[in-house]
Amino acid sequence: MKKSLFILFLGFLAFASQPAMAQFDAQLTNYWATTGYFNPGSAGNSGQLELTALSRLQWLGVEGAPRTILILANMPFSFFGREHGVGASMYNESIGLFSTTVMSAQYAYKTKLFKGNLGIGLQAGYIQEKFDGSKVYIPEDEFYNANDDANPGVEVSGSSIDASFGIFYSRKNWYAGLSATHLLAPQLTLNETQVLDIPRHYYFTAGYNIPLNNSLLELRPSILVKTMEVSSFYIENDTLVPTEKGNALKGMLTQTQVDISLLMLYKKTFWGGITWRKQDAVALMLGGKIKGIEVGYAYDYPISVIRRGTWGSHELFIRYSMDMGKKKPVRNKHKSVRIL
Repeated sequence: MKKSLFILFLGFLAFASQPAMAQFDAQLTNYWATTGYFNPGSAGNSGQLELTALSRLQWLGVEGAPRTILILANMPFSFFGREHGVGASMYNESIGLFSTTVMSAQYAYKTKLFKGNLGIGLQAGYIQEKFDGSKVYIPEDEFYNANDDANPGVEVSGSSIDASFGIFYSRKNWYAGLSATHLLAPQLTLNETQVLDIPRHYYFTAGYNIPLNNSLLELRPSILVKTMEVSSFYIENDTLVPTEKGNALKGMLTQTQVDISLLMLYKKTFWGGITWRKQDAVALMLGGKIKGIEVGYAYDYPISVIRRGTWGSHELFIRYSMDMGKKKPVRNKHKSVRIL
């Protein structure tokens, strides 16, 4: 355990005295069920009140691996004869001695377009990052300095506001969305020497419902493409140099991740399927929905080198959906009880 904490401390030193950038958003296998996490334009899209809770245990067997909790809520509403959507999200993830908390509110303007529904959404939120320096283990050895200034020795934290934007379009059997999170690229100052930069993330997602000859079965392929800014740079004497304060930005290095999923539904009630995540994992998904309660489970098996230290990841979500009763009931116009 002490060795693991020491390794985590070395990770903390990686951004000591200068800004650092890394992937910030959570890894989710059931992304198709949690679009509100990364695209505020999807708020109110289902026409129902939806409450979703998700828990993910990543890389079981690896000490300090990511542990994620996500809570989402969204609903439609009408105002001045126009359709709108609102939503809220709370996200917490712990990785080693780091803990991230994000709380956000969402609004989506809804309109009809080409016989489908278009949502244009904005999200405003609050981010807090903590690092517990009191749990850092440094070996008692002449090669290590127990009083290194890079180790705060206590819990430090930084916070900032943030914003996201998304467009989500759905039409009968398919949907597609584009979004960007952390538009403000917030900078979190943990203490006098440690600063964490949150990079922008860009998302594209799409899915299609394919009815089969057997009316009881339906295929639902979907995709999620996530691109994140890794670092900025400028060019000096034909050499790529990281951007520092005062230097003009010339370009941005990015990293892209692709998830492709295929679900098979039975009676639109139970499902099973697989997900392939490029150079990372393959996943098995199972779930079902009964009377407004939906439960889904995913097991990720790693295909990258990390499989040498873990036997996989577990992810579970539960969603409650309730009809908003926006449709007016059909009234019985018969006056005689004999012909009701």
